[in-house]
Amino acid sequence: MKLNSSEKQILELISFGQGISRKRIAELLNMTQGSITNMTKLLLEHHFIVEGERIGSGMGRKEVLLYANPRKFTYLGVDIGGHAVRFALSDNCLDLLHEDECLMKDLLPQENRAEALLRKLDEFLAKCGADAASLDAIGIGITGIVDAGGQIVLNMPNAPYWDDINLVSLVHKHFGCPVFLDEGGRTMAIAEQMTGKASDIADFIVVQVGYGIAAGIMINGQLLRGVNNTAGLLGHITADPHGSRCTCGNYGCLENIITFPMLEKDFKERGGSGLLIEAYRQNDKIALDVCIDAGQALGIALSNVVNLFNPDTIFIGGPMFTEMPLMLDETKRTITLRANRFSTLSLKLENTSFGGRQGIVGTLALAKSRLIRELSDYTP
Repeated sequence: MKLNSSEKQILELISFGQGISRKRIAELLNMTQGSITNMTKLLLEHHFIVEGERIGSGMGRKEVLLYANPRKFTYLGVDIGGHAVRFALSDNCLDLLHEDECLMKDLLPQENRAEALLRKLDEFLAKCGADAASLDAIGIGITGIVDAGGQIVLNMPNAPYWDDINLVSLVHKHFGCPVFLDEGGRTMAIAEQMTGKASDIADFIVVQVGYGIAAGIMINGQLLRGVNNTAGLLGHITADPHGSRCTCGNYGCLENIITFPMLEKDFKERGGSGLLIEAYRQNDKIALDVCIDAGQALGIALSNVVNLFNPDTIFIGGPMFTEMPLMLDETKRTITLRANRFSTLSLKLENTSFGGRQGIVGTLALAKSRLIRELSDYTP
């Protein structure tokens, strides 16, 4: 079967929600309940959706909630960062079935990173007892630049030998299912919107800091991309014009200040001994000063973003914020101090929904959202 536009609208509402009744679907789409009943019956017969519990109060007829069928589709997510690559399989409800990772340096030989990645994916599927035929869609997120068509990895500043790789074509040819590619910050924003805390928020920003910085900006429910698909490069905002040279070629990028390796480097250069996190736990003054300065740098960058886009919420994630909460406190303080007071009247700063899994959940959310929205061409 091929889904018509109305059936696809209904499937999107059910697939991207947390349970919805036929009555509510009819209200949202301005259709009769009879039409909704007929179309949901078709989706049930083809196992796209399942019925759940009944809701309602009083003596009237209770409504049955509809959900995505978890067994209808299987997704493979690939989160490619400058330091590590993460893999995961999920069901249609984005519940993780298997996950693993490897270091970027393990993708050898260097001159053919894409083929090395395909070998790692084959190994991962074999380890999970799965094969290419079981996959319905693959989502790939990278910490780098993707061409406007979403097909080619143009550049990864923190990972050499990844320039101008037509990754979508190579992965599709190898596995035979639809493949979707986007920048990692955007996939994280999709995850927050689809199944995280931002399901009812139209304007928000996701920031994830680790060995690099990924950021996704959602404006009026739509991802901000820009004319060359490079909007949202928070990590390469100049935070210190006199700073060291970044891997992108510029000087003083935010990534050169607040990412995990740079924090450790700063700690050592100031005379700190041992590991930064351990020193922080001992209330070491050098460690605390490093966190304060890093939080200020991030807060200054985000205050500019707040003034430009006036988001409802900024979702911030990364191990350093969990291990060294002073850094997050200083980020919040600096935003409040430096951003326009009218832009911060209702601004909220919260942790990301999926913590260390934000990136990999984002790639799975990308695979699901794109596949569901292209189901007019789907033949079971």
